[in-house]
Amino acid sequence: MKKRIALLAAFMLLSLAACGKKEGAESKTPESKTAESKAAQGYKDGTYSGEAEVKEVGGTIKLGITVSGGKITTVDMQNLDREGKEKGEDYGKSEPLNQGLYSIAQNSILGTDKLPGLLVESQDPDSIDAVSGATLSREAFVQAAKAALDGAK
Repeated sequence: MKKRIALLAAFMLLSLAACGKKEGAESKTPESKTAESKAAQGYKDGTYSGEAEVKEVGGTIKLGITVSGGKITTVDMQNLDREGKEKGEDYGKSEPLNQGLYSIAQNSILGTDKLPGLLVESQDPDSIDAVSGATLSREAFVQAAKAALDGAK
């Protein structure tokens, strides 16, 4: 019995190792090739703005995107609630305090705060993957970024 378990464990390890990505190997998906070609085209230098509504929960994502040398160099973001106030540590608080909903709201802010850096890194709004806790904000962020970058083409 112990031999079978050891054999099964070894087989599973070999299977997982065979599925892993080789060190230094690059795999190019159609999406990554598209992102590379968009980034290679470059954008016109300048500062561009865009905004989009966060559907279902309300609020707005406003972006200021700076392009220098044909590349996105900075992304300034405002993550606004329904009343137009910047989301902060009070966002999601209620009376009485519902700790679960408050935690969800705060995780959304943390996830959304990662998006500007991901755009600078990828140079393509479409290549930004969903960030845990910020799915709806990510969709609005991508829309706002595309609106801003339309002027940079």
